[in-house]
Order: sequence, then C-alpha cells, then structure tokens
Amino acid sequence: MPFKKGQSGNPKGRPKGAGDKVTAEARALFIQIMEGEVGHIQDSLDGLRQESADKYLKALSGLFPYFMPKQQELAVSMDIQPTEPSWFDEVLERTDQKETELGKKD
Repeated sequence: MPFKKGQSGNPKGRPKGAGDKVTAEARALFIQIMEGEVGHIQDSLDGLRQESADKYLKALSGLFPYFMPKQQELAVSMDIQPTEPSWFDEVLERTDQKETELGKKD
C-alpha cells in the first residue's frame, strides 16, 4: 500500500532536529579529542605565524567558520519621508541676501 504524498509510514517518528545516537557519540568523542589538542594547535599556529604571516592568516581564516556564525544578508527598509533640515530655509534666505548685495555692488 503506497503512502499518500506528504505522509510518512511513521507519523510520530523522530522530531525534526533530533540527532541520532551515533552523531551524539561522535560529537562527544571529537570534543574530547580536541580539548586535548588545544595546546598543540596553539603551538602550531604560533610556529606558523613566525614562519609566514600569509600562511598563518590563511590557516586562521580557515578556522573562522567553525567558531563564528556565518554572516547573512539582512534587508532593512525604512518608511521615512525625506525632509529638509529646519535650518535649510534660513541658509537659503541668507544666501539670497548675499547674492542680492553682491549684485548691487557690481
């Protein structure tokens, strides 16, 4: 008997986002290994920095995605009508007055 489109054979199955045992165990083992390697990683990066600044920066930038969230584009929109500053009219009046005065002097 085929399933209907959009339905599974186990509607009460594992919830979305729930990992399996193997993934959880592998992650725990990886963390345990990496905690013991932090000193070695730091020493390696220090040696690389002394050897070549370019290689050091490349290695460091390769590690960034594992420790910093990925940057995402965010659309921002503002519904504000452009207005002239309150002092704008005063400046225009002064400018007009100076132009008038300059025109009289010629």
